[in-house]
Amino acid sequence: MMDRSWINLSRISDDYEKGVKEFIEFAQRHGDSAKNRGKMRCPCVNCLNGRILDVVEIREHLLCNGFLKNYTT
Repeated sequence: MMDRSWINLSRISDDYEKGVKEFIEFAQRHGDSAKNRGKMRCPCVNCLNGRILDVVEIREHLLCNGFLKNYTT
């Protein structure tokens, strides 16, 4: 389990950017990214955890759009 207190911070803050980086690293270690050729579901407010993207795109989406409200998994 990882701390998600940073999810609601300003997306231009260093702590939010650090949280996104740690989230992606955690998801790569604990998810199905190897099976999906390094891609994962994007939890941004636009993709709604439905689109499978590479981590570079996910990072950009999370920094620009933010996380789904009440994101838990």
